[in-house]
Amino acid sequence: MRIRIFSTLQKALIEMENMVKESRDTIIKFSNGDKEIREKVNEFLDFFIVPPTDLDPHGIVQKFNKILELSESRFKNMVNIIAPDASRETKANIIMTLKVAIGLNSVYKMIRHNFELAKKTGNLQILLALQMNMPLIMRIFKAQYNGAKAFSKGLPVGDGAGPLTTAMLLKKDDEIESIDEMIYAKREYNGRKLIILRPEGPGARLGKIARAVNTLIDRFNIQKIIMVDAAVKMEGEETGRVAEGVGIVIGGTGVEKWFIEDKILKGDIEIDSIVIKMGPEEAITQMDKKIFRGCETALERVKASIERTGEGNILVVGVGNSCGIPNIVEDPSIIKLKEEEDDEKGDT
Repeated sequence: MRIRIFSTLQKALIEMENMVKESRDTIIKFSNGDKEIREKVNEFLDFFIVPPTDLDPHGIVQKFNKILELSESRFKNMVNIIAPDASRETKANIIMTLKVAIGLNSVYKMIRHNFELAKKTGNLQILLALQMNMPLIMRIFKAQYNGAKAFSKGLPVGDGAGPLTTAMLLKKDDEIESIDEMIYAKREYNGRKLIILRPEGPGARLGKIARAVNTLIDRFNIQKIIMVDAAVKMEGEETGRVAEGVGIVIGGTGVEKWFIEDKILKGDIEIDSIVIKMGPEEAITQMDKKIFRGCETALERVKASIERTGEGNILVVGVGNSCGIPNIVEDPSIIKLKEEEDDEKGDT
């Protein structure tokens, strides 16, 4: 039984190693491909972030925020080494591809560590745990690998549902302004004043949402916030299903969520949340038609939320990854969706 499990895990590890190498090579293709760049990319794949200690929780959010800002600075410096002459949007895509490649490398090394440990000690429990969890691990691992390819090509991903929904709310004659790697526009809608905010596209950006939201709350005396984001569906739920609720829908470490929650508590601001459901692998791979239709439904829900709002300025926020999504989408056909035949292959 040990020999059979070893053989199965070894094949999976070889497959994972090849995906890590291909993701690394995808990044290197953005450069001139010389040996020095290849070595620097290999070294950077081991990049890590040490979270602050939580022994004394006071001020931990500020500490975490500082560490995240330092990490972003390191990524930008690395991309300037890899592709110094690339456009601003291409550099944003390289950063996101690099982050995914680091994640793939970390998971691969952890699986390899447990595999080698089990071989060295003959521990059957470790082997069985790896064997039982490998199908779930590989499911997400392959999705991350496909996500790296999508980011490198500048294709929209499922997590771009929030930015896409808000992009469809904007019009060409809107005056676009930039703020903290995000864009916003002011416009009237059925007698109400809207401020529409989303990460800047079409490069792969998440934007500094908390900083931008808090700035706009002060600048425009916001009375209500409507947030749109992707959300992980439960198994059995339909992809693209739209749900509504209240609260701040932002994933990640929770740092940005804390900053916004602190702000709205002081200002007594109302918050509506609208989410487009999808699987975790769908969120990081190329967007399909089901998710796109969910965005169209979410747009109608946003309009309905605006209609039932009384007086006051409304901030509409599209949360997510802006890769492959222009700032304004008046013609939905410009969004490069996954072909249906690819969906069928994925289901088989």
